[in-house]
Amino acid sequence: MLAYFLLTLLIEIPIYFYFNRDKIGYSLLILFLANCLTWPLLNILYHTTSIHILFLETGVAITEGFILFLFLNQPIDKAMLISFLQNTLSAFIGIWINNIQL
Repeated sequence: MLAYFLLTLLIEIPIYFYFNRDKIGYSLLILFLANCLTWPLLNILYHTTSIHILFLETGVAITEGFILFLFLNQPIDKAMLISFLQNTLSAFIGIWINNIQL
């Protein structure tokens, strides 16, 4: 499981820094903590409920978008765009690696 978490970080962090290179250390911390919150919740919900993975990922993207907005001072539209790009890419790579049927 740790490998999947690290893979998520390796996918999502460079996407954020493509759009914004301010406060690198603080941004890394916030991105790491955001994923520490959302990644386990997504996995728990995915394995214990019948909620479709794409709905769960949408919730994660919205939550992380608000985190980018609140803690990294990104405009809300930019925060949501970055978050949806990050989470779409990491979700579909995860779906592909795990051979999850949509």
